[in-house]
Formats: sequence, structure tokens, C-alpha cells
Amino acid sequence: MFTKFPVHVKRGCFHAFIYKQTAFKVHLLSEALRDSTVFFIKERKLNSKDIMLDNEMLVDRYPDQPQCSPFEASSSLAMPSIPKGGVLVRVQCIGACSPEGPMKRKDLHPILPGMEIAGEVQDVCPSLPNRNFSTGDKVILFLDDDFAESGYQEYIAVDDTDKCLQIPGSIPLEVAAMLPGSALSAYSAVMKAIPHIEKLQEVKSGINVLIVGAGGMGLWAVRLANYMLSQFSQTNIKLFVSDNSIDKLLTALDHNCYDVIHWNEEDHEQYIIERTLESCKGGVDVVIDFVSSPRTVHRTLKILNREGLILVGGNTMSEVSINLNVLAAKQQSIVGIPKGTLKQLMELVDLVAEKKVKPPAYSIHNIEEANQVFEDLYQSRITGRAILKLNHSHTTDN
Repeated sequence: MFTKFPVHVKRGCFHAFIYKQTAFKVHLLSEALRDSTVFFIKERKLNSKDIMLDNEMLVDRYPDQPQCSPFEASSSLAMPSIPKGGVLVRVQCIGACSPEGPMKRKDLHPILPGMEIAGEVQDVCPSLPNRNFSTGDKVILFLDDDFAESGYQEYIAVDDTDKCLQIPGSIPLEVAAMLPGSALSAYSAVMKAIPHIEKLQEVKSGINVLIVGAGGMGLWAVRLANYMLSQFSQTNIKLFVSDNSIDKLLTALDHNCYDVIHWNEEDHEQYIIERTLESCKGGVDVVIDFVSSPRTVHRTLKILNREGLILVGGNTMSEVSINLNVLAAKQQSIVGIPKGTLKQLMELVDLVAEKKVKPPAYSIHNIEEANQVFEDLYQSRITGRAILKLNHSHTTDN
């Protein structure tokens, strides 16, 4: 049996049932995503007869929250207390995160966008050492993965201020929100690739780098790679981008990559490989794969040169079979994209603030449009990054 708690996505109360992680699950039905903003709450305890519905994710139901009628929600949720030695942040912008590539399917749950958060300091604990924060400071949050399902809150109590970074006034909050998530992942990937590129430059006259996936992380990777690789003494590096969406590839071209390759999944696999080899004129030396599905991994291994490197990321849980003998014979490497560090996030903030790196394309949406935004993400109707804003009543584009 389901207990219905219809909730209208509305600023000031969107977090009504998403406050702390507890034993409840919310099912964003595909019909609800298309036609309304109704959530269904179900108790977490399941048995073998239970049917797991589409787009299931863990959220919380605030126990004292009154039941709401459709298209109307209560905003009576109390503001969190200021933690001792910490700050209270009022969230203003949230990145609409969604898995890359083949994970965008109705039968798999989305990631609740809780890692890309920007806002202003609402209040500061008097016991905070040195009082480095003031009310109204623009900040972003560097949070643990466990917090990823808690970002849709209007206020967040931060007890560890080392995870709260002040943002210069030159960075808009909608741009700042992207930095701890997609931007940091892309920065970490490019930083991991650079030592290998430097090593290859000693023995090769030209180096091809392929970014798989032209979504938010892919576009950030293009921006960051263009800047960081331009610092090399030799400019013999070509940056390619592959994706199955032509619209996203056109956006990638606008971000100044060398060329794009359409990986139409309806084409024969060998044809895709041959077209990629032809575009890259002899194979690829470094791959940054933000999709990392079995198909993209096997495909990149087919086009990877001797001593090549594949960096894998993405959210796929699929297993991939790899011939280790071939990998060893060709001296190739497959490495996971490491989680970005706080130090790297600070470096990234400086690069954007000093306008050395321009943020990629993004669109701004009112929080009430959240369900439609996720539907558009699933259908690949959004290019670039989508940012949800809590205090604006209209949508604009960058």
C-alpha cells in the first residue's frame, strides 16, 4: 500500500520531504514527471512481492510535516539551528545532476542533485574561530557523497566550515554551483591525464585526446583541457569529443574542441570504430570517458594507441570484460577518475574567478520546473548544464 503525500515543488517548501536521509523512498513516476509534480512516499521495508517502480531514490519525510493537497505545500518546516562552530547556509542555486550516457533511462533512478550547491551565509555561530564568515557571504559546499541525497533544502547547517568555500563576487552563484560537482570531476580528470600527456610528448609528434560524453562534465573538461594544455611548450595536442547526440556535439564544437565524432548507437560497431580512427588520424592516446559503459570502454580500447591511457568515470554499475594480455602487451592503462580534492576545488575557483577558464553553456530554471528539467535531461533535450534556482520566477539561458 502507498501513502500519498502530494507535494507541489515550490520555493521555501520543496524540501518538505527531503530533509534527512531516513527509511523512506520516493517514487518519481514517469507519469508524474510528465503531467504533474506529485511525489509518492513509500516505507523502505520491502518484501519479495514489492514492485520497485521507475526512478526510485532514497529521500526523507520530515515527520512533523502536515499532509498537503496537490499543487499546494506547507512551508512550516523549521529552519535548522546553527551548528556549534559552524554556519547556516541559505541555498540559492542547485545543479540538476543526471547520470551520463546509457544510465539516462527511465528504468534507473536519477541522482538527487545534492552535490552542486551554492548559496549565501544566513547566520554564523558566535563561537566560530576567527569569524572568517559573515552574513551574506557567497559560498559553495564541498560535501561528502553521503550528502548527495540532501541537497534540495532551502537551508543547510554546516558544522565543518572547512567544507564551506567563500566565492568571489565575480563568480555568479549559478556558475559557482557547478564547481564542486561537474567542474571538479572534469578538473580532476584532466589533471590525472596531464602527466601521461607530458610523457607522451617526449616520444610522439602529435597527441590525440578524446572526451567521451558531451554533457556537463564533458563540456567542463573541454574548457579546462583547452586552458591547461595551452600552457604546454608544444602545442601538438588535438582534443576530440564523442557523443550520441548531435545537438551536444554542436555545443562541444562551440567550446573550441578540435573535432567531434558522432557515436550513433544505431550504427554498426565496426563502422563507428573506423570513423573514429579516420577522424583522429591514427588512433587516440588519452581517453576521458564520462560514460564508461561496457560499449564505450570496449570501443575506446579498439581505438587506443600503444601506451595509451583510458580514464573512466560515470555512474554505470555494469561489469566490463577486458583482455589483460592485450592490455599488457600494448602497455595500455585504465585508471579511475579520482574524486576531486578540496585543494583542487580552490584552484578551480581561482581559475574561474580570474577568467582563465570560462564556464561552459548552462541554463537556469526555476525550482518549480524541477520535474520537467529532469524529464528533459532523460530525453537529452538539454545541452550543457541545467541549474535550478530557488528565488527566481523565470528561466533564462546563458
